[in-house]
Amino acid sequence: MARERLVKAVNRLGVVRRKGRSRKVGLALVLMVLVGGRASVRNAAETFGLDYANLLETLGELDDAWRDYLEVLSDW
Repeated sequence: MARERLVKAVNRLGVVRRKGRSRKVGLALVLMVLVGGRASVRNAAETFGLDYANLLETLGELDDAWRDYLEVLSDW
């Protein structure tokens, strides 16, 4: 279940692709939230012309899913 949630969260980053951004940008945004937090997300939204609230929500879900996935892995 945690793995599926993580996959769904990553797939939601398709909003970045639909805005004409590359996969590298999407991956950079994923890494930003996992490493840098909200300030990095705001900077990324401004830099790439994305809606901050939507991006923050999507990346927040990704962060939650990632933490759940890591928790499941640590229980093995």
